[in-house]
Amino acid sequence: MTGGTNGTPAAGTSRERYGESLFVRDTPEYRRLRLLGEVFDPLSVRTLAAVGVRPGMRCLEIGAGGGSMARWLCGQTAPTQVVATDLDVSALEPGQDENLLPIVHDVTRDSFPTESFDLIHARFVLNHLPERDEVLKRITQWLRPGGVLMVESFSWFPVDSSPNAGYRKTLLRWSDLVRDTIGTDSRWARNYPAALGCHGLRDLDAHTVTQHIRGGSGLADFWRLTVDMSREQLLGRGYLSTKEYEDFTSLMQDVDFWDLAPALTQAWGRK
Repeated sequence: MTGGTNGTPAAGTSRERYGESLFVRDTPEYRRLRLLGEVFDPLSVRTLAAVGVRPGMRCLEIGAGGGSMARWLCGQTAPTQVVATDLDVSALEPGQDENLLPIVHDVTRDSFPTESFDLIHARFVLNHLPERDEVLKRITQWLRPGGVLMVESFSWFPVDSSPNAGYRKTLLRWSDLVRDTIGTDSRWARNYPAALGCHGLRDLDAHTVTQHIRGGSGLADFWRLTVDMSREQLLGRGYLSTKEYEDFTSLMQDVDFWDLAPALTQAWGRK
């Protein structure tokens, strides 16, 4: 894809799919996914536990990534099977979790039988899909009556108001890059939880967690690696200058830097 002078795709170009040039599974991406789990799993676990996860529930983890949430679900629902899907499941070897079933599955194309699951969890998945509303509708059909769907995405409002111009610009330009390349909508979470209600779910609820980010912390390392995995595209397509990129990298390692990270918005509803 060839970018224009402002970093947007040239006319007539088509978007890529997730994992083609961005979020490619390699050693740095596995490290980023591990950090993602360390930083965000406690928040996901806290909410899922409050929503209700118990033995005997058949669960689906969509976009399982490094597999940490799928493994947690295995421990909560054993001996019932937990299905963990992703475009690449190389990080999801069953290991000691005998009730873990990894499946290569493209949620935009592949399906499951209706009323297959008691709980479906999708974290940082739907916001990356241009067909997110259609996919959400299909996912709700896989829930059994009484089943719960929980979705999680980033909300960018803390970045919009950051007083640090370099931090703000880098994350916003990265957001522009993933939007232009694969169709990510970093602001879609503002539709939660109403987006779930549009597809027939009830008992809706949601909350947003805003975290402070400090240079050198795990959260800062996560965002440093997230921007770094897009370095070639950010610089080559004119989204950032080399100096802007390097200044952001230094900022994420500076223990004197404090700000607000992109917030985590969680929403859930029952069929």
